[in-house]
This record gives sequence, structure tokens and C-alpha cells, in this order.
Amino acid sequence: MTTSPCGAAGEPVHGLASGGRVVDCIIPAHEKDYETLSHAVRSLRQFCPEVRRILVLSSSPPLADCEVEWLDEADPVWPFRRSDLEGCGCGSGWLLQQLLKLYAPVLLEGLADDVLVCDADVVWLQPVRFLLPSDSGAYINVFNTHTCPPIRSAVDLHRYDGFVPAILPGLQKPRPKETAVCHHMVLQKRVLKQLMEEVELACGRSFWQAYCEAAKATEGRASEYELYYAFAISRCVEVQTRMLSFAVVADMEAVVKADPPPASFAVAHSHLRALSAEELRDREGIINGDTEREILRRLTEDQPAELSQLLLASGMFGAK
Repeated sequence: MTTSPCGAAGEPVHGLASGGRVVDCIIPAHEKDYETLSHAVRSLRQFCPEVRRILVLSSSPPLADCEVEWLDEADPVWPFRRSDLEGCGCGSGWLLQQLLKLYAPVLLEGLADDVLVCDADVVWLQPVRFLLPSDSGAYINVFNTHTCPPIRSAVDLHRYDGFVPAILPGLQKPRPKETAVCHHMVLQKRVLKQLMEEVELACGRSFWQAYCEAAKATEGRASEYELYYAFAISRCVEVQTRMLSFAVVADMEAVVKADPPPASFAVAHSHLRALSAEELRDREGIINGDTEREILRRLTEDQPAELSQLLLASGMFGAK
């Protein structure tokens, strides 16, 4: 494991959780993510006082301005290789980064009991804590139909529902109209170990192999976040859900400079960074949906049909 040189991190927010608990942070990254990685690392240092070590898992060392440790995604410590994850209904890299997040807390020595896994394109904009004041609890971020960013698609709320029971029969999402796919999560070692043991007992194969089979059975709709959240809730682990605001953006540089910040954190997916504001607003697909239609849907949900007709007639929303 190697360490990259330090980069400027701004003024840190001081203070640890009750009992001096800390979190170590795991960030799987692809070279396309290096554009935002330095922002991500600096924001963790500036706004996340509980974060101690930051480890990047990738195929090559990150840029020199990132204050991180680095471990090769092909290191012998991992029981799988990228080539093992092909043919599962989605890109092998998509599954690889999920499995790296799930295995790192239990395989890498010296990590804290609480490990923050974070996507490489997440930048924190406001002070945030991840651990509850108790001796063992943690927050889990979620969003629902009323609190998701308008440009997120409503289908994101249930896109990965089938994966949860596919990997562990009998396990279900705790709330159907809510999702924990919020680009970060605190994973606790003891919970992960119990999850892996139960999956291996139920499926008769190693956890990562069962993960791949479940991904294949659901046409690649796998989610480490939904799985851990459902398991932790079902096993009465001490977690508390919350709904931090976040924005899906194309221009991370502009968001970092914004005062006041537009949300608690921002996400800048690589395939969105070249889009104009108008293109980002109208983007449809796995991440974004039409903004006007989404707002109209929220305003009229569970309301008489006449309300939708009145709003459309007002000219505030184009007919879709």
C-alpha cells in the first residue's frame, strides 16, 4: 500500500464521535474519476472530522495532489479479479467497485470498525458526521419520492429492489419507495461479516460468487448500498436514516466555489461533466429524468387528476 503526497485541504472541522470513534474511507476509482478525486479528498478532510485514513482502490496510483493511500484493485488480497465479473448483465467495473467496497473493511488490516465507502465523484460541501453519538451506531442516507433531487429519475427508487432477495432469499428493502443509493455509506465490519456468512450459508458459494449470480439474475441491477441497508435494518443494527440534500451536477468546479453551497454534497458523474446546464436538466436515463415532469409528478401525486390538467393548462409545465 502506497501513500500519495499531501494536497491542500482547507480548514478542517474538528471533533470526533462519542468515545473517540473514527471512520476510515474507501474510494474505488477509475482513471476517469481522477478529475474529481482531488476535490473529493479535500472535501473529506475539510468537512468530515471523523475521517482518519483515506484509501483509493484503483488500477493505477491517483494523482499526486491527493492525500491518500493507494491499493491496486488487482492486489492478491482480493479473492476475485475483474475478469471473474464479466457476463453478469452489467459492466465488470461496475461490479468490481461494489465488491471492493464490501470486501475492503473485512480484508484490509488496520481499518477502523466503521468504514465510509464513497464514490470517487462525491464532493462534500458542508460539515457532516457519519457516526451516531452512541458507541456503535451510524447514519445511513436515503431519499424518497419527495426528497430526491428533481433531476434524479423516480425509477431510481426501485431500480435495485429485485437484487436484495436475489442474493439473500427472504430479505427485502425496508421501505419500497425509499432508496439508500446515495453514493456513500458507513459499513460496519461486524455487520458485513454477518451478511457474508448468511449469504454463503444460503447460497452454498463464496459471497462474491453469489453476488455475481444475483446480478446476472437481475440483469445487472446490483447495488451494494441497497443490500447493506436492507440487511442492517432487518438484523436490528443500530442505524439511523437521514436525508442529506445532494445535487447531481456537471460542473464540479462551479459547485465547489458556490456560496452558499447548494446541498450537503454534490455528485459529478463522468458522463455528465461535459453537458450544459440545459442538457443536464433534460437528461433521461439511469441517473437523470426530465425536471419539469418530475416536479409535476410530485405536485400531483395522490391528488385529483384535475390538478394535473390545471397545471398543464397554466403553461408552467410543458405537455409531456
